Amino acid sequence: MPTSAPPFLRHLRNALNHLYHSDYLRQSPLAFLLGVAARPDTSSALSRILTEAIESLKPAATISPNARAWRIYDLLLYRYVQQFSQQEVADQLGLSLRHLRREQHAATEALADRLREQFHLPLDTEQRVDEKQSSVHATAAATVNHELAWLKEPSLEGPTVLEQTLPAALDLTRPLSTRHQVHLDVALADALPGLAIHPVALRQILLNLLGVAIHRGAGSRVRVSTKPLRWEAEIEISCGSPASLLPPSRDDLASLDMARRLADFSGCELTVSEKDDTFVARLTIPAFEQFPVLVIDDNADTLQLLHRYAAGTRYRLVGTPDPQQAFSIAEKLSPQIIILDVMMPSIDGWEMLGRLRQHPLTSHIPIIVYTILAQEELALSLGASAFAQKPITQQAFLAVLDRQVVQREREPG
Repeated sequence: MPTSAPPFLRHLRNALNHLYHSDYLRQSPLAFLLGVAARPDTSSALSRILTEAIESLKPAATISPNARAWRIYDLLLYRYVQQFSQQEVADQLGLSLRHLRREQHAATEALADRLREQFHLPLDTEQRVDEKQSSVHATAAATVNHELAWLKEPSLEGPTVLEQTLPAALDLTRPLSTRHQVHLDVALADALPGLAIHPVALRQILLNLLGVAIHRGAGSRVRVSTKPLRWEAEIEISCGSPASLLPPSRDDLASLDMARRLADFSGCELTVSEKDDTFVARLTIPAFEQFPVLVIDDNADTLQLLHRYAAGTRYRLVGTPDPQQAFSIAEKLSPQIIILDVMMPSIDGWEMLGRLRQHPLTSHIPIIVYTILAQEELALSLGASAFAQKPITQQAFLAVLDRQVVQREREPG
């Protein structure tokens, strides 16, 4: 889309390109325009609005498959919901890249019209976008990202013990709960796994969530429970008062936003919901004993997609868009599997495959070449342990990882 596009279209395009990027959606001016800003679930609400708007453009089954309406719907579905690259969408629809870009512009305009109709937005919506506010949010987000960047480093020397971190956080909040006349009900499950999260980050997430629950459940009870999952542990914090839940303050919303950021940076999942005057926050943390997997791919959307695929499984993915960082990360992470893209601008992927195979840190690690190229035989001949072609389904992705684990377990010694 041209850079001179009206602000509403430009913000819509950017939100679609970051449909599964919670930090970006949370700060998008589109959230203000569509009425979901300053909510505990801003990013998920905006993502859901856009996905449902795309689905609403799906033509009736009686419409000819060759109709332009189907092309608009298919383009939006493949490009944004399913996260196909432009080349993959062009191949799927039988278009040239140049033609695809024109069609993509038209499809975005059709989606914008649907959103204007759904949310009763005036035609001059573009002029109402507060660019200054957007700039302030972007600057603040960049500052937070810089301050928390250390959490993405695979520097954990051992698991974080929830049975130690949670009681410490509860002790810190007891004066606050006394002030707000809140009783803390705590139920710790047995056999909780060690967790793959920095203890400082976990304690702060818990402090933020407990603080919000105590504020909003003043005069009632705050319930804290834990339970082990197959490859994760879950912490649930909930509250509700006999009459009604107190509305969130500005500080509460800021605390929830920071908790989400910390969770995202730490590879955890945080969901917040409200139903029947009950506030519920669930934090899901990967177990430390998972199989660490290093992903080398310059495409941020691909890294995010594979992280979603691995969520809730025995695989803990650490991704880098910079191949030059692969060896320093491998030294800290000790990955059991490496996934390598070969179409990268900074270094030829085939050359990188050779370096990984020759370096003493990585020579013994199974390498899966993951690329849009149909060159499985070449990849295997150059030392790859397996090959996967983009795009890939979650089931196929996990299957190729499982095969490498089984193969390693069968190796002698």
